[in-house]
Amino acid sequence: MTEEKSRHEIITRAKISYGEQKTNMSMRAWIDRELREIGLPAITDDECKQYALASLPRIF
Repeated sequence: MTEEKSRHEIITRAKISYGEQKTNMSMRAWIDRELREIGLPAITDDECKQYALASLPRIF
C-alpha cells in the first residue's frame, strides 16, 4: 500500500512538473523517465488510463 501511495504521489508530481516544462516529450515518456530515475518500473497502460495521460508529444 505504501509503495502504491508513493507511486501515486510521484506520478501526480510528475504531471505537475510536466505542465511547467517546455518539452516536446509526451506526458507518458516524462513520467516514465521520472519513475526510472528512482528505480521504479515504467507506467503501465492501465495507469495511463487511470491518470488520463497523453502518449503523444506536445507541439509548441
